[in-house]
Amino acid sequence: MKSKKKFLALVLACSMLFITACKGGDTGSTDGNANSTDGKVSDNGGSTEGLYYNSLLDSEPNTLDAQKGSDMYGNKIINNINEPLLRMGEKEDGTNEILPAAAEKYEVSDDGLVYTFHLREGLKWEDGEPLTAKDYEYGIKRAVDPATGSESAFLLDPIKNFAKLNGAKGEVNMDELGVKAIDDMTLEVTLENPATYFPTLVPFRVMLPCRQDLVEKYSDKYGAEADTVLSCGPYKVSEWTHNSRVTLVKNEDYWDKDNVKVETVNLPIMTDTNTVMNSFAVGEVDAVRTVLPEWVGKFKGMDEVKNKEVAVPSVGYLTINHQDEFLKNDKIRLAISLAIDKEGLADLISKGIQKPALGWVPVGMELDGTEFRKDAGDTYAKLREENKDLKALFVEGLKELGKDEDPAKADITLIYTNAPIVKQICEFIQQSVNSTLGTDIKLETMEWPILSGRVQKGDYQLAYLAWTADYNDPSAMLSLFMSTANAVNTYWTSDKYDELVRNAIKAKDSKEALKNYEEAEQILSDETVIIPLTHGGTIQFYYDFVKGITFNEFTTTGFKTIDTSARK
Repeated sequence: MKSKKKFLALVLACSMLFITACKGGDTGSTDGNANSTDGKVSDNGGSTEGLYYNSLLDSEPNTLDAQKGSDMYGNKIINNINEPLLRMGEKEDGTNEILPAAAEKYEVSDDGLVYTFHLREGLKWEDGEPLTAKDYEYGIKRAVDPATGSESAFLLDPIKNFAKLNGAKGEVNMDELGVKAIDDMTLEVTLENPATYFPTLVPFRVMLPCRQDLVEKYSDKYGAEADTVLSCGPYKVSEWTHNSRVTLVKNEDYWDKDNVKVETVNLPIMTDTNTVMNSFAVGEVDAVRTVLPEWVGKFKGMDEVKNKEVAVPSVGYLTINHQDEFLKNDKIRLAISLAIDKEGLADLISKGIQKPALGWVPVGMELDGTEFRKDAGDTYAKLREENKDLKALFVEGLKELGKDEDPAKADITLIYTNAPIVKQICEFIQQSVNSTLGTDIKLETMEWPILSGRVQKGDYQLAYLAWTADYNDPSAMLSLFMSTANAVNTYWTSDKYDELVRNAIKAKDSKEALKNYEEAEQILSDETVIIPLTHGGTIQFYYDFVKGITFNEFTTTGFKTIDTSARK
C-alpha cells in the first residue's frame, strides 16, 4: 500500500510546492517547476538559453534513489528523470486520468488479481542501454526487499506475498513476490487481493525501474550524486550541487521527446520563504505556491501573474516517539494533542485556506467518488467531550509514569525544519501547550535531511512533519501506520489496525471499506499515534507565459507538460 513518500514534512501552509504523496519538512512549500542548460546564466544561477523553466526545491533532497527515499524534494527530481509504466495525467476539468507511459497498454484479469503491462518499443536509458521489463521487476523487488530499507515500500502491500517478504528477517526469496518479467517487453504483477486503486499507484517511485548494475557498482552511494543515477525519463540531471541547486536538461533519447517543450529546468535550493517569494516577485522563479497573506495580496495585484486555489491532499502533523520516557504514556499524548488550538493554527498559517484536521485523512480525499472526511467526521469530538480538564489528564499521565507531577518539569522537545513558517507553527504549538497544560515544550530546529534521519533512527520525542497522499483513496494515508510501513518511525504498531486497513482494501463494496477505514482512523486518534494539525490547501501563482502547469496533486507528469515558449 502506499507515498511519493515519499514522503515527511511539508512546510505547512506557507509556500506549498508541487508535491506528490510524500513526506517533507514543510507545509507551505513554494513550487513551480524549474530548469536549466549550459549557456547564459540568470540572476538565480540558471540557464536562459532555449526554453527554460525556473522552479525551486525547498530543501536538499535526501537521495535520487527512487526505491529508498520518500521525501518530496527528491521525488520532484525522480519523477522527471524516470519513466513509470503509467503516468497520472490531468484533464482540462482538473480531474485525473491514467496515461500510458513506458507501458503502451495493460490488461487486468477477470478476477482483478493479475495486471499485465506491455512495454513500448525503443525505450532506453540515457547511456543507450535498453529499458526492459526486467528493470521494472528489479526496481519493484528492490523496494520490497527489507535489506533495501525503502521508506515507501508499504505502498506495495497489495502485491502477492508483500507482507511475507517485506516483514521477513534475514534472507528472503524475492522470486515469491508477485512481480515477474515474462520477457523484455512484458511485466506481470499479481496482487494478493483485488485492489481497484492499484493502477493509480503504478506511477509512483516504488514501481519505477532500476538498473541492477548501477546499484551493485555504487552500493550505498547509488543516488547520492548526479553521476550515480541514469535517466530513462523526459529529463536527466546535468548538475546537483548539494545544498545549492539541481539542474535538469531534456533527455534527447526519451521516447516522447517531441512532446517535451522545456529544454532546461532550473531548481535552486531555497529554504527561506521570503527569498522564494521575492524571487517570484522579480521574475527569477516562474511559479510558486503560498497562502501567506502579505504575498497573496502582492501577487494577486500583479497583472502578468495568474492564480488558482489548489486543494492539497496533505496533513501537517506531529509525529510521536512512542518509546520516549514521557510520550509512551497515552494520557500525556492525548493531553498534548487536545491542547493544541488547531483552528488558531490554520488561521495563523493560511487565513482559513488550510483547515484544522478532524482526523488523519485530509479533506478532499475520496472513497468510491465520495469524500471520506464528510463520512468520517471529527474523530476528536468524543475525546474532547470526555476530557475537559487537560492539565489534570497530563498530570495523571505523569503520575502513572512515576514522574514529578509538576507539568513544568516534563522534559519534551519538538524538532522541526529551519523554515520560517515552520518556526511560527512550532512556536504556536509551544504556546498552546504551555497555556493549557503548563508544560514548556522545547524547540530545536535543523535542516530537513538531519531531521528526517533522526526520525528514522528514533532519535526524537516530537517532530513536525507533513504527508501528502500519492493517490486518491484513504489507503494512501492510512497505510502509512501499518506495521509493514517504515516511512515514519513512531514505534507504534497494532495488529487490529493492520487488519482493518487490509480488510478495507480488499472489501467488495465501498460501505464495507468505509466502515473499516473509519475504525482504523479512529484508532489513530484514540491512541494518539500521531497528532494531525491542519489539512492542506494553497494558492498556485504563475506567470502568464507558463503553459501546461498542473494543479491536481495526484498528477505525475512533472515538468513534461510545461511550455514557456511565450516567455518574452
